[in-house]
Amino acid sequence: MAQTQLFVSTNINEIPTVPALQPNPAPAEPNREPVLILVIGSQKGIDKIVSALYLRRFAEIKEWSQILPAPNVGKLMRSLIRYVSLD
Repeated sequence: MAQTQLFVSTNINEIPTVPALQPNPAPAEPNREPVLILVIGSQKGIDKIVSALYLRRFAEIKEWSQILPAPNVGKLMRSLIRYVSLD
């Protein structure tokens, strides 16, 4: 539980307010595999995770998809595609 609290605790003043754009995934390469990352929850919860990942230089906020309804009733989601090397 302490790790989760530390993970989502960010200084809101450091988070840019860039509107999310639909990502354009890179073309598939033979030695790379696309991996889909989903964040599902409330809009506020999703925004905190996406912002925390931005502050840790994992992904730009604009790389995430627009907010979409999730399969779970009452939940929302955003996605991100990352390519990983299979070597």
